[in-house]
Amino acid sequence: MSNVLQGKGTVAPEIRERVQRTIAKIGYRPNAGARSMRQRSKVLGVVVGDLKNPFHAELAAFIEQFAAEQQHSILLVSTGGFPERESERLRTLIEQRVAAVLFLSSPDSSTLKLLGDDIPRVFVSVTMPGELSISVDERDGTRQAVEHLVGLGHRRIAFVSMMLADEPHIEANRFQGYVDGMMKAGLSISPSLLLRERGGSSSSLQEYENQIIGLLSQHDRPTAIVAALDRIALEIISAADLLNIAIPDDLSLVGFDDVGISGHSRIALTTIAQPMDELAKNAVDLAIGIAHKNGKGAESVLLASRLVKRRTTCSLKSDN
Repeated sequence: MSNVLQGKGTVAPEIRERVQRTIAKIGYRPNAGARSMRQRSKVLGVVVGDLKNPFHAELAAFIEQFAAEQQHSILLVSTGGFPERESERLRTLIEQRVAAVLFLSSPDSSTLKLLGDDIPRVFVSVTMPGELSISVDERDGTRQAVEHLVGLGHRRIAFVSMMLADEPHIEANRFQGYVDGMMKAGLSISPSLLLRERGGSSSSLQEYENQIIGLLSQHDRPTAIVAALDRIALEIISAADLLNIAIPDDLSLVGFDDVGISGHSRIALTTIAQPMDELAKNAVDLAIGIAHKNGKGAESVLLASRLVKRRTTCSLKSDN
């Protein structure tokens, strides 16, 4: 079998064909652990769900930086948010003999089975039940966002989690923080204040815009919004401009992630910051440590999220 896998020409054609049929039938894949015994890899695989999400792109850049500082490189693959691509992309990493795999998004459980137990994996800024992760306290983050808005006098506070169709764990954690904050303040949560996306296929940008416009066009519209992603917050700003709704005078807005563009002077988004550099460094250190030391004693790490106050929130005006 090894001669067939290595493509050696000494194998008779009929034998090669028979072996290849058997390999396809049983789903065989080479043992990455055995191969690494011959040559320790200094390549980390990085799996990203959607590179159009600026948070993922920026986090991957930090991972590359910290990997390089430890004489490692990264091999980045993107699934584009399509589950059917996950197995294909992961097989690519396995074939390249990566030392470990860092997931920046939640894969399907069946995809994880491809790694077996011989290739270490670390989840970065996302938690998976029973898996090793470096993440932030998302629930506390959105709770802080609601608490900030309540402190400014807002009572009709909406929650928008569109663009998270393929990240149900993240969506659920951030929504629960919103619920925690609203309950603590004694505020009711009306269905008219929620725009959630929980599983299934993502909508188009035009569909997102139409939904946001619908939310902002209500007679008793929200005076503040907690967006589950900065990327969502930017779409809300765009929709508010179309409706001549001034931010923050007519609508206060808090995002989540603190991507680079959020701090731009023309946007100045109030947001919940994820410490991308700290997430990346911890993840790289953990992945390399596991790969080289068999990961004994490794534990998940939960980092604190932080409210960054900028110019998209203000006190509720008396006429709102």
